Amino acid sequence: MGPGNRIAAMVAAASLGAASAGAATIDVPTAPPPIIQIGSAYVAKQMCSCLFVAGRSEASCRPEFKGQGIGSFTVAADRSQLPARASVTASLGKLVAEARYSRRYGCSITK
Repeated sequence: MGPGNRIAAMVAAASLGAASAGAATIDVPTAPPPIIQIGSAYVAKQMCSCLFVAGRSEASCRPEFKGQGIGSFTVAADRSQLPARASVTASLGKLVAEARYSRRYGCSITK
């Protein structure tokens, strides 16, 4: 079960619990849980390192994340400024994280 499915399951369980308790409304947070924010930054940084530091293809990098929920994220690499710079963004819904590559520092999370 991917992170998005887990969130949906938690919201559904909370809804059922509140409905059975007679509550009229449910307080749903507007910001994604911190674990998803951390996860998107992790995916962006690891894919950036795999692609631009290790020089591998995206197809060879994806199996590294098997079982970690990367399939739930949309991953896009911007190679337009290679070899000096490049970036990878990982997004899940409206949540977007970015990691940038530079020859001097490797990959760093930027947002």
